[in-house]
Amino acid sequence: MPMPDLNFDGHNTLYASHGLHAYAAKCPPQLVRYGIRYYSTPGDTVLDPMVGSGTTLVEARLLGRQAIGYDIDPVAKLIAEVKSRPLQDAAIELAFTSLVERCKQDFAALRSRGISRALRERATPPDFHNREYWFSTDVAAGLSVLSYHLSVASIPLRIRKFLWVAFSSIILAKTSVANARDIIHSRHHYYEHDEAPDVLQRFTGRVKTMRRQMQEFLQECARANPTKVTVRSGDARRLGVRDESIDLIFTSPPYATALDYPRAHFLAVPWMQSVLGLSLGEYLSKAPRYIGTERGRTKVPREPGPLDTEAGLRIITHLEKESPRHAKLTRRYFGDVKRVLSEMYRVLRPTKHAIVVVCPSHIRKVEIPTHEVLTEIGRDVGFRIKRQYSRTINERRRLLPYIKKSFGNRMDTEYILIFQKT
Repeated sequence: MPMPDLNFDGHNTLYASHGLHAYAAKCPPQLVRYGIRYYSTPGDTVLDPMVGSGTTLVEARLLGRQAIGYDIDPVAKLIAEVKSRPLQDAAIELAFTSLVERCKQDFAALRSRGISRALRERATPPDFHNREYWFSTDVAAGLSVLSYHLSVASIPLRIRKFLWVAFSSIILAKTSVANARDIIHSRHHYYEHDEAPDVLQRFTGRVKTMRRQMQEFLQECARANPTKVTVRSGDARRLGVRDESIDLIFTSPPYATALDYPRAHFLAVPWMQSVLGLSLGEYLSKAPRYIGTERGRTKVPREPGPLDTEAGLRIITHLEKESPRHAKLTRRYFGDVKRVLSEMYRVLRPTKHAIVVVCPSHIRKVEIPTHEVLTEIGRDVGFRIKRQYSRTINERRRLLPYIKKSFGNRMDTEYILIFQKT
């Protein structure tokens, strides 16, 4: 097979439903499309065990493949579910019009002198640490009212989830209604608006854009073979998938200690308890279990691990001199990735492929050639490395936090590892 051009400079990466919600470190959909098209056939089942915002699921559906996605993060699961399931615009319009009318009535009443006890309760924001720092009084009240009506309105569940993603996207955005910039990153910073954003106006604008994107997705799906897409809450280290039942795996693991998704999402979670099914405290308590996190445990289970590999041992030895804590975190990360690759090997059919997209990083200015370690781990669990490609990450489209003084030189090359089950 000739070397493909995987840089995708100048390509539209927000077609169909891919632009419904911002998400850090997303794969370009064209890269996923390349993998699915060349390493599976229509009707095959594609798995993404760390599905993130659902790029793999959208492309699988557009190409007529069945798809299964898992993610440990409930915000990611919600976004992936909405992005990968086409909706009729008439149903969205009916629910949206009713919702906005109810909110307008409450917002008008809030500006009047006489506010009922019930309205005051609806406009009371959830209590969480530093709420007043991150949200102005007017924005907090607006989000509270909108959140209330989203929770109680008589709306079909799939439409309600679509509107919740619109709600989330006005908070978790580069330009947020919160007092923050680059909030989709896990290292966002404070930014005070000159004038408090109009919550309902922002929400209305997002829904309008998302409706257009969803209709494009619906039209594209109509051209493909009908397929089933399933999104599940779960841990990639322990998949609820039958042995040898998957035809292709396409995934991009989190980077080691580079992105903290709970920290990136936490400002939306307090308002979204009814759809996520958990409180902010419960959500944050899950953070130490995330692959690649800087939080929580640093103890590594006693089992054969990737430190038996040359690249893994070299990296950990170097890191121990610079930061023993980060050496432990990185060792844990490699151990977690080994468990993921072992699960991937278990569920994949013989001779089928697993495509892993990974970017090297720096930890305390120590270069971490993650692609080398994953290649060695893959061989260790039974895969053979069939091909390896590289691509340049487009600087303008990077949704990643970066501070050169803290982390070292920016890594601008991503690696596509194509494993085959022997």
